Amino acid sequence: MRNKVGVAFQGKLKHLLGFGITLLCLFVLYKQVNIADVIQAFEGFNSLYLIAGAVSLAVGYAMRVLRWSLMLKSAGAGVRYSQCIAPFLGSIALNNVFPLRLGDVVRALVFPASMGITKATATSSLVIERLVDLVTLVFCLMIGLGVIQSFQIPPHYQTLAMTLVLLGSGLLLAGILFSGSLSQWLLHWSAQANLSETKTKLCKAFAEFFSGLNQMSRPGMLTAVLVLSMLIWAGETGLFYFILLGFGIDVSPAAALLIMALATLSTLVPSSPGYVGPFHLAAYTAVLMTGVSNAEAASYAIVVHLALWLLTTVAGLVALLARPELFTAAKRQSVQN
Repeated sequence: MRNKVGVAFQGKLKHLLGFGITLLCLFVLYKQVNIADVIQAFEGFNSLYLIAGAVSLAVGYAMRVLRWSLMLKSAGAGVRYSQCIAPFLGSIALNNVFPLRLGDVVRALVFPASMGITKATATSSLVIERLVDLVTLVFCLMIGLGVIQSFQIPPHYQTLAMTLVLLGSGLLLAGILFSGSLSQWLLHWSAQANLSETKTKLCKAFAEFFSGLNQMSRPGMLTAVLVLSMLIWAGETGLFYFILLGFGIDVSPAAALLIMALATLSTLVPSSPGYVGPFHLAAYTAVLMTGVSNAEAASYAIVVHLALWLLTTVAGLVALLARPELFTAAKRQSVQN
C-alpha cells in the first residue's frame, strides 16, 4: 500500500515539476518581449514557407517510420512498413498531449498486440531509437557550432552536450558488446534455476529484450539506422529553416540545424505536455543569436513549436482513428491472458 502511495506521489511530483518549469520558462520569455511587437512580427510572416516546411517534416517522419520498421525486422518481426505508420504517428501524438512521454509507453506495451510483435522487441527498438537520436542530435549541434562560429554556447552547455554524446555512445557500445551474452545467460539461468512461472516469464521477457538490442545494434543495421537518423533530422531542420525564411530571417541551413538541435534537446527537460516552455525558450534564445529582434525571435519560437506540435498531433490522431484495433487488440490480449 505504501509503495502505491509513494509511486502516486512521485507521479504527481513529476507533473508539478514539469508544469513549474513550463511556467518559469514562459515567464522568462514574457519578461524579455513586448507582446505588441510579437503580434506585429506575426503579421509579417509568409505562410507559404510553412507548406515547404511541412513537406520537409513529412519526409523526415516517413524516414522515422522506415527506421522503426527496419529495426523491428532485424529482430525477426514480420512487419510491413504500412503496419508501422499508425502506431508510430499515434505514439507521437500521445506524447504531445499527455505527460511523461505516455506515447512511448503505449508504443512499447499496447500497440505490439495489434502488430504481431512482442513488447520486449518494441521496447528494444524504442531504446535504440532514443539513444541514436540523442547521439545524432548532439552531433548536429556540433556541426552547427563548427560552421557558425558566431554562435557562442556557454561552456557548461558544451560540456553537457559532450557528456550526452559519451553517455549515448557508451550505451550503444554496451548494447553491441554485451546484449547478446546477457540474453543467452538469462535464458540459460531461467532454465536451470527453480523459478516460479511469473519469474520465468520475466526472465524470458528480459532475454528477448536484450536479444532485440543485440540484433538492432549489429554494425550493418546500426549504420543504416544512423544514416536514416541524419535524414530524419535533416527533414526536421527543413521545417525550422523554412519558417526562418517565412519571417524574413536570412540564415544558412547550418544555423537552422543548430537551432533545431538546441530546441529539440530542450525537450529532455521536464515540462508540461507538448514541451511547452523549454522548447520556446531554447528556440527563442538560439534565434536571438542570429541578430534578430526579441519580437522576431519570440514569434519564430511560437510558430515553429505550433507547426511542429499541430502537424504531428493531427497526423497521429488521424492515424489512431483509422486504426482503432491498435487499442482493442491489446484489450483482447489482456482478457485472454
